[in-house]
Amino acid sequence: MDHSALSPLLTHLAALRRRALGLTIFSALALGLAAGLMSVLLWVLLEALFFLSPPWRTGLGILALLSTGGVLAFALKRHLPVLLSQHRFALFVERRCPPLQQRLISALELSGTDPSLHSPALLAAASERATALLRTTDPSQILDRRPLYAYLRLLGGAVAIALLCGALFGDDLAQAAQRCAHPLTAYERPPRTLITVQPGDLEVIKGDDATLQVHFAGDKPRRARIERRPSAEAPYQTEELVVDRADSVAYTFPQVQRSFHYAIAVGDDRSPEYEVRVIDPPAVKRLRLHYQYPAYSQLPDRIEEEGGDIQGLPGTRVALEIAANKPLSKATLVLDDTLSIAARLDGATARVAFQIERTGAYHIALVDRKGATNRDPIRYAIQVREDQKPVVAIVDPGRDSDLPESLKVLLKAEASDDFSVEEIALVYRVNNDSEQRRALPITPQREVLISHIWDLSAANLLPEDRIYYHLEALDNNQVAGPQKGQSRQYVLRFPSLYELYSEADQAQQEQLSSLDELAAEGQAHQEYIERVRRELLKSEELSWEQKKELESTLTAEAERARAVEELAAELEKTIDSMQDEGTGSEELLDKLDHIRELMGDIATPEMQQALADLQKAASDPDPRVLAEALKRFNEDQQAFQQRLDRTIALLEQVRTEQQLRAIVEQAAELARRQSQINRELADGQSGLRQQLQEGSLQRDTERLAEQLQDLSDSTAEQNPALSEQLAHRAEDIERKALAERMRQMVRQMRAKSPGAAQQSGQALAADLDALAEDLQRMQDEYLAAEKDQLSRELRRAMRDLVQLSQRQESLFADARAQDQFALMQGTSHVVERIAAVGERTLALAPDLRATVGYALREMHDAAQRLGQRDVQGARHFQRKAMRYLNETVLLLRESLDNLAKAQTPSAFAEAMQQLLGLSEQQSQLNQASEQAMGQMPGSSLQQQIARLSAQQQGLMQALDEIARSLRGHRGAQQRVQAIQDEMRDVLADLQRGRLTQRTRQNQERIYQRMLDASRSIHSRGFDEKRRSITATDQPYVGPTALPADRGQTPDLWREALRQALAGPYPEEYRALLRRYYDQIYQDLQVREAP
Repeated sequence: MDHSALSPLLTHLAALRRRALGLTIFSALALGLAAGLMSVLLWVLLEALFFLSPPWRTGLGILALLSTGGVLAFALKRHLPVLLSQHRFALFVERRCPPLQQRLISALELSGTDPSLHSPALLAAASERATALLRTTDPSQILDRRPLYAYLRLLGGAVAIALLCGALFGDDLAQAAQRCAHPLTAYERPPRTLITVQPGDLEVIKGDDATLQVHFAGDKPRRARIERRPSAEAPYQTEELVVDRADSVAYTFPQVQRSFHYAIAVGDDRSPEYEVRVIDPPAVKRLRLHYQYPAYSQLPDRIEEEGGDIQGLPGTRVALEIAANKPLSKATLVLDDTLSIAARLDGATARVAFQIERTGAYHIALVDRKGATNRDPIRYAIQVREDQKPVVAIVDPGRDSDLPESLKVLLKAEASDDFSVEEIALVYRVNNDSEQRRALPITPQREVLISHIWDLSAANLLPEDRIYYHLEALDNNQVAGPQKGQSRQYVLRFPSLYELYSEADQAQQEQLSSLDELAAEGQAHQEYIERVRRELLKSEELSWEQKKELESTLTAEAERARAVEELAAELEKTIDSMQDEGTGSEELLDKLDHIRELMGDIATPEMQQALADLQKAASDPDPRVLAEALKRFNEDQQAFQQRLDRTIALLEQVRTEQQLRAIVEQAAELARRQSQINRELADGQSGLRQQLQEGSLQRDTERLAEQLQDLSDSTAEQNPALSEQLAHRAEDIERKALAERMRQMVRQMRAKSPGAAQQSGQALAADLDALAEDLQRMQDEYLAAEKDQLSRELRRAMRDLVQLSQRQESLFADARAQDQFALMQGTSHVVERIAAVGERTLALAPDLRATVGYALREMHDAAQRLGQRDVQGARHFQRKAMRYLNETVLLLRESLDNLAKAQTPSAFAEAMQQLLGLSEQQSQLNQASEQAMGQMPGSSLQQQIARLSAQQQGLMQALDEIARSLRGHRGAQQRVQAIQDEMRDVLADLQRGRLTQRTRQNQERIYQRMLDASRSIHSRGFDEKRRSITATDQPYVGPTALPADRGQTPDLWREALRQALAGPYPEEYRALLRRYYDQIYQDLQVREAP
């Protein structure tokens, strides 16, 4: 048979069969996979649902495998037999391709038979026709792919179901699949709820919160339990956790302080036990501060180990050493939450330094090696203590005041600073002129005491000029620059003599008025008491009203005595003021001081005792006792009244002399002021100051004319001649039109006519000089006339007393009572004249009045004895009366000598000069004592002490002479008395052969007291003037700081030298002071040398 036609058919049929076989196998595999996936899913689902035992799990697994294999075998068995048989496949093709019409099957069957049995051509034709039909037929028409697609869809559905179950029950199915993968392994049945805790074990910083995230799988619970215990051995503490069927919930252990174990339990499920481990955060365990203060503060370095607050000056460098509780990886100093300064680390120690400039705060940020930071670090304060300004206060004079006569002002001030006062300057200006500065010498220290004599004599001051001054103190601040402190500003006013004398005259006038009132009141009381005494003698009883009125009168008398004492104190103030301001001569001040002593003696102890006895007798029922007390009191009250009258008369006399002296000195001052203005005009100065001064001069000239007229009026009755002269001088001022010419000179200066102003000034100066000379001459004539008149009165009294003494002597032979009474009457007339002189002068000897009084008393007793014819008894009293008369004559001679010396200054100034000379001798003696203290004990030292004792004894005697010459000068007497007391102690030590440090200190005090006592003769006006003012709030000007010496022993010698040089001593004694103290220091250095 020709196989050429049959071969293509077979080839095409074989290809078609291979394709059909592949399609069948793929379809079977898809079906098998779908069945296997569903079987396994069912198996896993059953395992997840029922947690099967290994036999069931294994059986279901085998069943699932068998099911899958059966489905696959069934699918293959159904289609593979057709594909494996060519004949059966050809029949399959014939059925699927009807156009073949048995040609394919016929060709295949005939090809295997004997060719003789069929037609080859027919077979070939059938084969070709079948091949052609197969080639033109679509394979998909023969091979059906729909089963494959259906199986693939089934497989996809199975996969989708598996994925859905995995999504819904992923964890359960995964665990079930795990168990199914090991079907023979026995597993414990898992809980219904699966708990997962994140992060499980954890570390937290002590005090922080520990937060957990708890996940729930399976049966979602409504509540869970938190089981907690501090250690693995301790029992659990349970706390409920609300879940409310959530998949997860967060839980926080707040502010964990200690480590603990915990677990989460739900129903039959319980998580593993986890541990929360607490670690301590880094913290500052100790802080050490090292202060390095600015150099200017001179403060030593300081270390603080308690606390962390910083206090210091600006510019202070603070080094911090930070000790932490664990090793650190980083430490930072944070200033005011802005500036960070990294610290140097050394394990658990950090060091950092910075400089403080302003107040603020800081904290320390720490990081340990695990990255933990210190929580809420402590904020420490930085308190910058600002360098305070120096405080300076003027304590003397410490108020607005007038310039003293010497134009030297003693300034005492205190300055302090928290570190050091470097400089103090006196800043002042005259009126509205520019300020001037004068540096005061000081030793820089924290507290400075200043005593400086400010000499304004070279300032060319004129009356009514004002000096505005204050002190400025600078400290030693070298960081921000020196700071300045300023005292309160005060004013020194240069008063005119008119003002000074007006104040003194007004004070005296007030005192005189008060004394006049007291005298008038005393006269009325005296008359009333005498009237009461007489009525008492008549009626022998006083009514209740009379007793009350008497008590009131006695109370008034006691008040009157106290008022006189107060006036004496006020007069003492007036004397001090006049001495400070230089408005009284030494003689005039002496008189006022004697008058003050008289006022103090007006209310005698006898009168005060009589008043007390009278007050006591007023309550006595015996009228005779009261009458006797009234008599004694009336006698003492008469003496009181006489002393008061004499004091008033003396005050009036002294006031007249003071007013006359004031007029003379004011005229001289007017001339001096005019000359000074003329000199300034000649220097080209014709500004506002000169105009104001000339205007002030014009007003004072008008006041001088008024004073002359007032004094003329007041002396018209007392001294008509003086009154007439004063009136003529007042008329001369008006006639020469001095005030008008001064106004004209002011107008010329304003009109810028210096030549005309100078010409007017020169003429005015000449007239004022002439006026001053004329007034001075008038004063001298008045004082000489007063002295001459008083001398004549005293001489007359002396002659009369001599005659009376002779007559008293003659009565020894002819003793008649009437002659003795006549002699006593004559003596009384002399006493009255002496009393009249005593009202005009203080030159009378102190014992004069008492002595002549004793003479009168003895004459009276002698007359009584003669009246009783007791001649022998009378002669005794006559002899005593004659002796007292002779003593009175001698006292009158002494009074005449005192009056003759009254024209020259009193002995006070001379005594002060002598005392100043003694101070130099005491200084030399002190130096010798200092040298003797350095000698070794022995006979030589005792000889030296003996010589020192003799020298000190000589100074003591000289001091006694000075003390006797100062009688009547109470203030000076008290100072000399204090020196005598000190000198007696020193002399006692030296006479015992002892020379100790105490002796040396006493000698130094003697020397200092001598200088102080002699100060008043060289410079007045240094003592503070006492004034009475209404109480007001005053700023505190006392010390403001601790002592600068910090309790160290002061250098007494240097302090004594400083005080001595600051004192108002004459220039001739300053060199002496310096030599004296220099010698002391040299001796001390020699003694301390090794």
